[in-house]
Order: sequence, then C-alpha cells, then structure tokens
Amino acid sequence: MMPRAKKAYGQNFLVDSGVVRKIVAAAGIVPGEAVLEVGPGTGVLTGALVAAGARVTAVEADRDLIPALREKFGSAITLVEGDILAYQCRALAPMPGIGTFGTLSYKLVANIPYNITSALLHRFLTERNPPSRMVLMVQREVADRILAKPPDMSLLSVVCQLYAKTEKVTNVPAGAFRPIPKVDSAVICLDPRVLDGVHDPERIIRLAKAAFSSRRKQLHRNLSDAGITSTPSAKAALASLGLPETARAENLTVHNWIQLARLI
Repeated sequence: MMPRAKKAYGQNFLVDSGVVRKIVAAAGIVPGEAVLEVGPGTGVLTGALVAAGARVTAVEADRDLIPALREKFGSAITLVEGDILAYQCRALAPMPGIGTFGTLSYKLVANIPYNITSALLHRFLTERNPPSRMVLMVQREVADRILAKPPDMSLLSVVCQLYAKTEKVTNVPAGAFRPIPKVDSAVICLDPRVLDGVHDPERIIRLAKAAFSSRRKQLHRNLSDAGITSTPSAKAALASLGLPETARAENLTVHNWIQLARLI
C-alpha cells in the first residue's frame, strides 16, 4: 500500500520501473560501491541500487516511512533518520551512520524532494569530499536551467557547470509518480570536477551573482552598481574576451566567467 504523501516533505513517490532502471544505469554503479540516497521514500530506487550491488546509505527525513524501510531492507542498507541539510556542509561526519563519507569515494543517487533541490546541489557540489557522481531527479524546468547555454544562462547554470560536468539522462512525465505532480521532471547527471585555472570558485560565483542581480541591466552596469569594478573596466574586460560591451550575464559561458574573474 502506497503511504500518504506529505506536502511538508515535498513527496511524490516514483513508481515507474523504467525510469528507475535509467537512473541506476546512469549512476554506473560498481558492485561494492558506496551510494548515498536522499529521500528513499517507499524504497523503489533503494531496492534497485541494492540489486546493482551498491552499499546504500539512505537518509529519510519522514519518520513515518522509517519502519517500512527497515522491514523491507533490514541490514541490506544503512538507514538514517534525519534531514541531510541539517548538518554541517563541509563534513558528513556528524550524521550517525554516514561518517565515513567524509573521506570515502561515493555517489549520490536520489529522487530528491524538489523543495530542497538548490540547497542540496550547493551542499554536495561544494563539499570538501564531493560525490564522484550525482544522479538526481529534479523538476524539468530546473534541469533545463542547470543545463542551459548562452543566451539562456542563469546563476544556477553557472554554479552547476562551474562545479560539475552536467548532462540530462532522461525526461520523466508526471505520470511516473504517485501522487501525480503538476510538473514534469527530468533525471540529470553531474560529475564534480575542478576546471583548469579555477582556484577560488566561490569568487567566480560572487561575480556572477552580482552580474545576475538585475536581468534588465547590462553586465557592466550590474558589476559597477555592486562596487566590483567600474563600467569602463568591465567594458574593457568584456572586449578583451571578444564579447560586446552590451553583453548581459546570460550571454556568458562558464569559461567566460572564469576568464572575466581573472581580469577583474
């Protein structure tokens, strides 16, 4: 029997086995590999991860789902009751049961509650020991923003593409869930990486954040208003990158942001 979904936890339970297979395939699990799952819900994806040979640590915030998960999986997984975002972002050690993820190689595979998407992405992309791969179910609109290219870039796409190689695995219709949500979804894959020449990614993100502060204004104006640099200096930097001085933040690629940060 399907448990009652709770809006407070942003729950929509995945029921499409075909989508589950695509998620597991995208994760590229090697038997014995450590996998962190956030929000196992009814355990549909959890079971497929276990069957693929993963050593699963599942973190579930809804205490009402814990008994059924324990009954279903027993010692086959490490089940942790708690909020993944309630712990220090730089280390997973404070969370009982997953302390080893502080140094261990692991993957993050999850049908995450959509209301924590941005916070979860930021946490694990900026971890001192990030996952080697993240395969996540997100709203399709959010997936499109993460994977966007100029002239449709956003702060979210800059952050994700700066920290990881990103790609879409598959689109997922609303009917793949119970209860059926009002939006379609998508599975995305992010492989964290360090791009050449990037020593302080947060500095680049601060620059991009200022540049995206007002979509109606050109990039040089936003940087000037934020006190980061003068309009003439910003225009000169854009020109040296082969970009028009009228460029807006959404017109720049991640590599443009890296180069711009060096010049400003």
